[in-house]
Amino acid sequence: MLSSVIILNLVLHTCLSELDMLHPSQPCTEAENKNGYNTFLKRHVRKDIPTDLKEKNWKMFINKIGTWNRPIQSFFSFSEKNNVTAVCSSGGKMYKDNLCISKNTFSFITVNIDSKKKKVKSVKRQKQHVILACDKFKNKCLPDHFQANTKKDKPNNNKPDCSKLTISSIYEEEVFSWL
Repeated sequence: MLSSVIILNLVLHTCLSELDMLHPSQPCTEAENKNGYNTFLKRHVRKDIPTDLKEKNWKMFINKIGTWNRPIQSFFSFSEKNNVTAVCSSGGKMYKDNLCISKNTFSFITVNIDSKKKKVKSVKRQKQHVILACDKFKNKCLPDHFQANTKKDKPNNNKPDCSKLTISSIYEEEVFSWL
């Protein structure tokens, strides 16, 4: 009986591992956009962001970087770069699909824009757990998209760290929960 369970386990593990190659909807799978991490940094983690919440300063900044086409934009202090990047490894937990949620809260600035009028509607500092899409770039799991955490979700400590996420860890979480 025990040998049957072990064989079933190995067969399922092998099949699910193959499925992972065909279904890249988990964090840390090969990135489609090879420049995604650099684009993420350019959009969200910059050295030149205003440090205050004055709309006129943010309007000048948005003019400078030319992102009026993005109605909601979020920015981290450049000093947070390593911590933000770590969300896709030991600093984050599996959230869903290719998303990871930070274990710790972050302080960041969100700017709301009227794209047609080229007007900054609001600038606010937020402090919450962040949700990032994480993909593999040159064998490193790195962020390539900021996802708004509108529900103010928190990490589930029963989920694996994003760095430890493999198809087998998902399999163990789902299959062995009923044993």
